[in-house]
Amino acid sequence: MLTIADRTDARTDAPPLDSDDLWCVLAAVLALHQGGDPTGFPDLVGTVCERLMPADHVDLRDLRAAWADRSAHDGEPPEAGASSDAAALPVRMSPDGHRMALTAAASRRSFWIVLERYAEPFDRRDRSVAESLQAHLGPAFDHARLRAGEWEVAEAIRSLTVREQEVLALVADGRTNRDIGLALFIEPRTVEKHVEHIRTKLGARSRTEAAAKWARGVGVPSGI
Repeated sequence: MLTIADRTDARTDAPPLDSDDLWCVLAAVLALHQGGDPTGFPDLVGTVCERLMPADHVDLRDLRAAWADRSAHDGEPPEAGASSDAAALPVRMSPDGHRMALTAAASRRSFWIVLERYAEPFDRRDRSVAESLQAHLGPAFDHARLRAGEWEVAEAIRSLTVREQEVLALVADGRTNRDIGLALFIEPRTVEKHVEHIRTKLGARSRTEAAAKWARGVGVPSGI
């Protein structure tokens, strides 16, 4: 990370972006919100940064640590009065211009992204692009975490067999094992075995939680 001596605010002389740069930043922000697999968000951020501000090295360790941190509850709004100081910090430049750091504040986390160039230093245009992108990193992080949760549930549901999906759909509809057995022409004991396998595959502690995951994954209301 940057040393204290490196953390010099060089924002004041950053020029406004031209229309082409603004469009590039907009396209990058859209990519962060609409990327195919949201579980790869840190890598996507690295790709976006390298595309907008070509660098010899992009340090994503702090971002990866924040992404891997499950101690805070994803999807919950920030607490009233929660600090957003990180969002207001300027892009930081080392005195020689070879290192640039962006900081972002998500709802419950903050993180740094550090870019380095070994030959040519970053210029004023790079800093302006970084400042424009930086404001969107926190919201994109939060959105990706929400999308990642839905993605993981959908992937888990796709791992179920056809029969398991049939059973889970009826569980989510509020049916008992006996009702499900009658509907699918199988024994209630067999239904219970299917439910156990389903819970294991989905990481669900109860049939109610499994039903809730089915509802999230296929977008239907749960009857339980």
